[in-house]
Amino acid sequence: MHKIINRLFTPVQLIQVGFVLLILLGTFLLMLPISTSSNESQSFIDALFTSTSAVSTTGLIVVDTGSYYSLFGETVILILIQIGGLGYMILFVLITLLLRNKLSITGKKYLRESISRLSNIDLIRFVKLTIMFTISFEALGTVLYTVVFINHFDTSDVIFISLFHSVSAFCTAGFSLFPNSLSDYGINWLINLNTFVLVIGGSIGFFVIYDISHYLKRFFKREPIKRFSLQTKIVLTTSLILYAVGAVLLFFFENDKFTNNFFDKILYSAFQSITASTTVGFNTVDIGLLTNASLFVIIVLMFIGGSPGSTAGGIKTTNLVVFSKFAIAALRERKYVAVFKRTINSTLFQKAVAQIFIAVISILFFTLILTVSEQIDFIKILFESVSAFGTIGLSTGITSNLSSIGKISIIALMLIGRIGPLVIGLSVIPKIQNNNYIYPEEEILIS
Repeated sequence: MHKIINRLFTPVQLIQVGFVLLILLGTFLLMLPISTSSNESQSFIDALFTSTSAVSTTGLIVVDTGSYYSLFGETVILILIQIGGLGYMILFVLITLLLRNKLSITGKKYLRESISRLSNIDLIRFVKLTIMFTISFEALGTVLYTVVFINHFDTSDVIFISLFHSVSAFCTAGFSLFPNSLSDYGINWLINLNTFVLVIGGSIGFFVIYDISHYLKRFFKREPIKRFSLQTKIVLTTSLILYAVGAVLLFFFENDKFTNNFFDKILYSAFQSITASTTVGFNTVDIGLLTNASLFVIIVLMFIGGSPGSTAGGIKTTNLVVFSKFAIAALRERKYVAVFKRTINSTLFQKAVAQIFIAVISILFFTLILTVSEQIDFIKILFESVSAFGTIGLSTGITSNLSSIGKISIIALMLIGRIGPLVIGLSVIPKIQNNNYIYPEEEILIS
């Protein structure tokens, strides 16, 4: 059986097939009458949309999650979010280790492809720590949400509501059981800070969390402290800059639209900036009321997204840094590129260019389709497309009114964003064997 699968699919393609099968399973479960509060079957396209949104940890919705779905349906969505956030291969490894206490060579090959791990990290130990970090973050988040929600909901419901939002936040899914996301808690500092910790923890990447935990462990044991890896330095620095710049711009662009209180404005601005950069999709203000300038800022933040090895989407912070550094080096006519006194291999630049190229082409292509199929303002269509590709889930309120063609376009973008543009490109574009010869060079004008 393994030989047949290996002949039919490459590891990259098998991962894509796994995600598609998981989405179809979720679609089937959400179409069951037991999944809706009205005991009526949901249409295939809407169930497929919701399942894709959950597995891709996007958060775009065509129906209100809290009122439309029953407890069973909400639980299905919660499980899909958790599996999609962690990656089904990590869960497969966990189950295998529990049953056999070892992982086959084939299993390791597929896992390595699914998480794109760093070469200096032990694969099995990394998976175990990933599970531990996830449980710790989500458990703490559930407790802190409960502290606030218990004053607003029945005791029998508050644990599930808190758990749902904690998992949704850490997996950067953005699904909420409230019709207006977290808008009712926009100036609640505990809700905001708890959400910040969860979404940042989920978006910076398990590699970075692994590195930070290793650093803190040595620090408290008073052992010689190793420096942070280049990955950690780039991710933390770039993420903080994006959060801050986004928050400052939104603060000034929106002025006193939502509140006159200075500190509340800071909280509103920071929340929308962080939720866009981490691709979580929660919001504390009505996104549809934002100015075009603010929408453009959020579009840029959503396009960049989180970091590799995380639950977040987008082109990733490291790709942005690599692409920018090589572009600046080209303008300065420098042959080598260094970041934090470490040289960057040009191969990474090629991958960054490929990732950004496929991302831009995907967004442009489906945005064009949406402009034809939907009679909606262009800025809102572009916002929806980038939100879907970046697996964010923020919307100006047009999702539920999309046509079937529009919904299918958004589904495709969510799937591309979750699997990754580079992975899509590697599986679709056939590899060409290297030739033993090189054609003559000839110059062309590029400026």
